[in-house]
Amino acid sequence: MPKHKIEKEAPNDYRVPENIPAIPKAATILVDFPWSKGQGGHFGAIEKYDLMSMDRILKFPLKDLTADNCTLWLWTTNSCLPDALKVINEQGFTYRGYYVWCKAKLGLGSQYLRQCTELCVVATRGKVKFNNHSQMNWGIMPTTIHSEKPREFIPIIERLCDPPYMELFCRKRPSSNQKWLCWGSETEGGADFFIPGYPVPKYSFEQNSGEQEEV
Repeated sequence: MPKHKIEKEAPNDYRVPENIPAIPKAATILVDFPWSKGQGGHFGAIEKYDLMSMDRILKFPLKDLTADNCTLWLWTTNSCLPDALKVINEQGFTYRGYYVWCKAKLGLGSQYLRQCTELCVVATRGKVKFNNHSQMNWGIMPTTIHSEKPREFIPIIERLCDPPYMELFCRKRPSSNQKWLCWGSETEGGADFFIPGYPVPKYSFEQNSGEQEEV
């Protein structure tokens, strides 16, 4: 049996934290959904953490978290690329391209091709501009623990796109001197805001004996 589950709907009951800060609006948002498609098996992601059904992902309220003018960076596995494009369309974004993370190792998958790359799809909503036009759409970056994305990718986003910055489903907070609002069940220090229907175990604004921290 898998160690974790595929989340198909919101929990029937969950704790709503106190001192909930207003839902922020990001001009640049980085998202790494826990895709469930193709993630089974002994070495799949379901052995590492809980996943989400496609229906649950499509209902995720990205629109409530993004400014009218926003750039979306959406990580996806190669098998989930069609699903990522569907999410973009459902959330009112326009596809603009992708960045290819090249991994210097032989990846999983043997039915067709071994997966040695991961894609980050780029999409925009409203009027946005990139601040640099010389950035290549691929890079060789090291891998660490399962699913964790390269920290070297954050400076690329900051060079190209304007704040406010936000990362969803993150593990470690970005190594940056810029302010990033972070959310996820494994977010270092706790999530910075509350999303109705998508609770996480720990929130940063509940620290210090329940007194709200600035986020």
